Amino acid sequence: MRLPGTTRREFWSKWRIEHIRELASDGEARDTPFIPDAERGSRVLDRLSLIAGKGIDASTVDTSLDFCSGSELRLSAPIYLGDMSFGSLSGTPNVALAMAADCTQVIAGTGEGGLHPGVAGCRNITVQWASARFGVDLDVLRKGAAVVIKIGQGAKPGIGGHLPGIKVTEPISETRRIPKGIDAISPAPHHDIYSIEDLGQRIESLKTATGKPVFVKVAATNYIPYVASGIARMGAAGIIIDGAGAGTGAAPTVIKDNVGLPIELAVASTDEVLRREGLRENFTIVAAGRVSHPEDSVKLMALGADMTSLGTAALLALGCLMVKKCHLGYCPAALTNRIDEDMLKSLSLDWSVRLLTSFVHGWTKEIRQLMAYCGISNLKELIGNRSLLFARNINRETSSIIGLSSSFTAPDLNGHESIIERWFLTRHSKVWRQSAIIHLREMAGAGGKSAGEAHISSMGNSSPPFVEVPERITDFLVSDGAQVTRPSIDPYREEIEAETFVDGGKLRLSLPLYFSPLPRGTPVKFVKAVATASSRMGLLFDPGEDAAVLPLNINGRTLRLCRSRSEALDEIKELFGAHSVLSVRFNGIESLMLKCASSAGEIGRILENTTMLLRADVVSIVVDEDMPSAEIPLELAVSLLDRLLTDKGLRGKFSLLTQGQFIRGAGDVFKLKALGADVVGLSRAAVVAAQPESRQEEPILMDTLIERLENLVCGLSKEIRLLAGAAGISDISSSLTSNRELLRSVDLDPELRSKLAVKPAGYF
Repeated sequence: MRLPGTTRREFWSKWRIEHIRELASDGEARDTPFIPDAERGSRVLDRLSLIAGKGIDASTVDTSLDFCSGSELRLSAPIYLGDMSFGSLSGTPNVALAMAADCTQVIAGTGEGGLHPGVAGCRNITVQWASARFGVDLDVLRKGAAVVIKIGQGAKPGIGGHLPGIKVTEPISETRRIPKGIDAISPAPHHDIYSIEDLGQRIESLKTATGKPVFVKVAATNYIPYVASGIARMGAAGIIIDGAGAGTGAAPTVIKDNVGLPIELAVASTDEVLRREGLRENFTIVAAGRVSHPEDSVKLMALGADMTSLGTAALLALGCLMVKKCHLGYCPAALTNRIDEDMLKSLSLDWSVRLLTSFVHGWTKEIRQLMAYCGISNLKELIGNRSLLFARNINRETSSIIGLSSSFTAPDLNGHESIIERWFLTRHSKVWRQSAIIHLREMAGAGGKSAGEAHISSMGNSSPPFVEVPERITDFLVSDGAQVTRPSIDPYREEIEAETFVDGGKLRLSLPLYFSPLPRGTPVKFVKAVATASSRMGLLFDPGEDAAVLPLNINGRTLRLCRSRSEALDEIKELFGAHSVLSVRFNGIESLMLKCASSAGEIGRILENTTMLLRADVVSIVVDEDMPSAEIPLELAVSLLDRLLTDKGLRGKFSLLTQGQFIRGAGDVFKLKALGADVVGLSRAAVVAAQPESRQEEPILMDTLIERLENLVCGLSKEIRLLAGAAGISDISSSLTSNRELLRSVDLDPELRSKLAVKPAGYF
């Protein structure tokens, strides 16, 4: 089947997909086993190249290996056909993957949720033991070659698995032992694993009960080297590390786009720490997430993996069209469609096994070609051998993290040296990618069927910095997912406090967000709708120049120009400008706020005059990136102001608010809070989400606008709580603000990263 067209950048490009299909068609290696330069993206992995050695005959290369310590299974190639559940896939693909693994002597994962009867009879499978334990008992666990304790996965670190109710049909209900038609959402943590010691007990008990080796599957997150070290010390046979961008049947988009590290950084740092601590021998590392080509496999093994997991690639071999609607149950390739008696499409099992068998053979042959190119004849010479790699256009900090010599690295060519200037030279319209607009409109109820809910999607992401082009600094930042060393908080089952207090507790907000001045020319009706919606939802509203069109009583949390007079206030207005002091009166109490531009000069002026501000009771500062005098990115301004106030011992006396037209949603709000903001203001996001898409549409009723805005706030609230829960945060106000340790920068210019006071991804 032909691939559908797309208007956005995709990681799984047409060339990558067609290459996989060619391998599946005949099982033969292509003439050139390398990814063409034109198909390389900006991933660190794509900027690594293999060094030519003394070429040897590919037919003499041995790709076989022992599966793991404690297993007698010998594999023909370092291939793990990724964990995909019965229910997420439609049955026949599950059986085909397991049968192909038996035929080719590789290993296949089964995902959570029990075993399809056709899978249970296969030998080369692992059986997953996940947080919900759906459909799993001792008999099921004994079926495979190993047990996998699933703690996390790359598409959704810190939260549990999700099978939408539309796909929980009778066969799935029986296999998983759950009610039909109800969303199957696994708990975020295992409720009997809250520490590394608890995990050790589960590993030992499962080894004893099944007689099988035990792996632990985790997402690639901030502390992955130490997580792996703990897993190795607790007696596991190995670890499956699932990197950011990995595929999934269903996950919140905000988690896929903002949480987790690239697999190459996670594998390199994990391998180094395990070797340093004497734990690497007889401990297997499986690298998963965006393994798209045999060259990816070889480079990941050179960085320290023993084998690589092929999940999305295997589905593409079976004919996946990448329409990314797996969670809806209507798959044109019959891979992820809902399972019921009236299935209109189904795969041929024999044909599917043949395709996957050819795919594995072709992938293995290209691995042999690449190893022969490097002059190595077996996997022992490849695994962890970084001398086979050189880096192109990677800054020295990142090359150091992956363990490469800087002599191979082109200095200062990572493309982000002038990120501050680049951001301000970029046309701001680029910030609003079509995917972000669709996401917001579906949450608002202006499109789709998920009004007021966190946006759910399937397969891997296309988010920056490694697929879509990063357009602001938050695009280079990722958040943590709690696992093993501390539990995540389950936002579906546990309360996550989001209430926020401003001005020493005088002003209470239901969420750490508000609506800031709307774009110039926004219709008066929409401005009034925003004022009404923010009032109903317990949020602040800064109407800016639109304040004059609002009735005085429309929202008790509306900011207006301060009319109060005092000697101290007059001094502040003289120093910062006549319109710099804002006022909001709530429950009869007035709060004063200083609005300033996102600039180093304004920050310096604030720090020089904190005594004056405190004397005038102006203890809330609004940093605005839209003001004409703004000269540095908002991320940098808020981080600097937060840290400098902290250094002076004054941070607790001031509330920091940040606002701008190009803050796009929950991911930006979460990261700006971690950088130091107390509350974050959205502007254009409200217009993008709730306004008509074109002027040709019929005018929208005021009640409809208000409803859409309220839906948007509800959806953003759920997404912020998802990010917080994934990071192990139960109180957003007290635990997220200024918590830069939750963030990592991915290949960001080191000078700018250090100014943000954020550690680089892979740092340990």
